[in-house]
Amino acid sequence: MSKEKNKTDIVYALADYKQLVLAYKSKYTELVKKVAFWRTSTIWLAVLVISMATVVLFELFDKKNNGAEARGDIVKLAGKIENVSSQLTQAQKELETAKAELEKKDTVIKQLEQNVSNTSKKLVEKLLKEQKEN
Repeated sequence: MSKEKNKTDIVYALADYKQLVLAYKSKYTELVKKVAFWRTSTIWLAVLVISMATVVLFELFDKKNNGAEARGDIVKLAGKIENVSSQLTQAQKELETAKAELEKKDTVIKQLEQNVSNTSKKLVEKLLKEQKEN
């Protein structure tokens, strides 16, 4: 009996061992599936983060370039405004000079008109005197 008992003990031990191996196999399979899921999820998450970082960096770089272009445009516009301002100042000076010249010429013209008028009167008077004498 002890031989039979040993055989049954071995059979039970082998059955228990088989159950343990199957349990470990199923647990191992389950762990492998979880690892694969998390590895895949991590890869997709990394791809998503890298894509988002690339987009953010591109936008930042683009805004930086736009800012530099805007500063350049502002400098150009400031130069143009300064140029127009100096031209306007020069035109105002020329206008004031022209006004002064016009006033001088107007005064001269009035004086000439008065002189012509006086000369005309004198000539008319002289002619009238000459006619009376004749």
